[in-house]
Amino acid sequence: MMRAQPATSADFTVASPGFYYTFNGGSAQNPVLSLVRGKTYTFAINTSSIHPFEILDAPTGSVASNNISAGTLIFSVPTNAVNYRYICSIHLFGSTIVTVPPPPPPTIVGLTVRTNLLLFSTGTNAWNLQPQYSTNLGQTNWSALTVTSNLVANGTNELICGKPPGKAVFIRLKATLK
Repeated sequence: MMRAQPATSADFTVASPGFYYTFNGGSAQNPVLSLVRGKTYTFAINTSSIHPFEILDAPTGSVASNNISAGTLIFSVPTNAVNYRYICSIHLFGSTIVTVPPPPPPTIVGLTVRTNLLLFSTGTNAWNLQPQYSTNLGQTNWSALTVTSNLVANGTNELICGKPPGKAVFIRLKATLK
């Protein structure tokens, strides 16, 4: 299975050097793609005009610019556990798109307060982490903390950020999939 590898401005670049597709400059012919449910992927399509790229059976509105030979196709993967297919709509070659659940969100497992905050959290490098603070949980506004270092080792994130003002504050991690 081929995992999503970010390209310059797209998650996938698609070419058709023969009666098959390749992705991101690789040599594998019509590989199975593994996409994370709930994530949006961009495909830079640059195929022969006789090999338009199409994603089949996707719900209405989840694919923008489907069935094209040149341009950008955007696929917002539904959150339900369904697999799809990609094909050449003229010659019908292609393969499967397997959808996988997102990794579990990170959880704070440790906190050290000095001149900075040192946050330890579970999770992987699949998440963008933004530490935030609030002085009043009765309100919905959270302020971002400035991150000075973020390391991932052995499944643990070590995040160093600025210390929030005040003595009574609440800390949380806002996590979004990369």
